[in-house]
Amino acid sequence: MSDRRGARAAAGVIVALGMLLALPMAGGAAASFQDGYAAYQQGGFATARRIWRDLAAAGDARAQFNLGTLYDEGRGVAPNPALAREWWRKAAAQDMPEALHNLAVDALFGAAGSGDAAAQEKALRDLARAAELGSRRSQYVLGKIYLHGRNVPADPVKGRYWIEKAANQGFDRAQYNMGKIARDGIAGPVDKKAAAMWFLKAAKQGYAKAQNHIGMRYARGEGVARDDAEALFWLTLAARQGFWTAEVNRKALLSRLSREMAVAAEHRADAWTPKQR
Repeated sequence: MSDRRGARAAAGVIVALGMLLALPMAGGAAASFQDGYAAYQQGGFATARRIWRDLAAAGDARAQFNLGTLYDEGRGVAPNPALAREWWRKAAAQDMPEALHNLAVDALFGAAGSGDAAAQEKALRDLARAAELGSRRSQYVLGKIYLHGRNVPADPVKGRYWIEKAANQGFDRAQYNMGKIARDGIAGPVDKKAAAMWFLKAAKQGYAKAQNHIGMRYARGEGVARDDAEALFWLTLAARQGFWTAEVNRKALLSRLSREMAVAAEHRADAWTPKQR
């Protein structure tokens, strides 16, 4: 939670056509917005900025958010965090969850952070509003804030509620944290089967920490039937991502398995691709 970009988790970074159809748009803006998005995808950041600048000035919240992100990331323009926040504020005024999220995270954890109590309270309100609007990243961050008592009294029930909302939307980090919540019995009973289920969901998306955790559950038969082949497969995937703990666990498991099982796990890992969110 101390890392600004980790807390922000990119917030979608650049929104694409069709993501915010409920937002008001200037007449005929859809095609031009898509032109900007196509240019962005091809690395034409200056072209995207020019297209989105005109749309943003006309009140298109998607363009306002994306323009702010270009300034924040320094893509096609010199980085300008103040200008990025200015455009995000315009989008946030239209209740755009991604903009509300970025402003809140910057105020709570980033360079724009302040000890001013009123600013912190507003940031929490913005984050809560984005969570209510369905932003899974906002739900996750808000849940972590309540779970650990960051700027608010710790409230495990609220923490679990918001993290589970994000997990049910398929956010891998939230699914991983739900695994830990179920494992540890936070704001509910210890549930090893549920913990394994959540770890597996996140693991299937490629989240290394979750792959290590589900691998160890298969190795121990904790919440799932013991299965050395499954354990080795998931630990191999996590180790390939450079997760040191998984490599240690993988080597310990290999010490009691046959070479055939090791080769089979490697071949299976070679062919594996993460599940799309």
